Amino acid sequence: MGQILIRQLDDAAIARLKSRAKAQGTSVEALAREAVQRAASLTVEEKVALAHAMQAWSKQAMVPGVPQTEGWKLIREDRDDR
Repeated sequence: MGQILIRQLDDAAIARLKSRAKAQGTSVEALAREAVQRAASLTVEEKVALAHAMQAWSKQAMVPGVPQTEGWKLIREDRDDR
């Protein structure tokens, strides 16, 4: 896992984080990690754009004239053969 160092934080902000962490029974690091995870999460629009890009790639990967089997059918077939 990576690490990040954040410089020049306001002392009052650090004090508020320490107070909040103590009240929640957790660490300042855990609160900061949660905030960074939230900030780095994909928005709904980004997720939709990613899904559309994957669908476009999938269509390009198809071989013309060759019947394609849906993925869920392959998964069930594999599962049921065991």
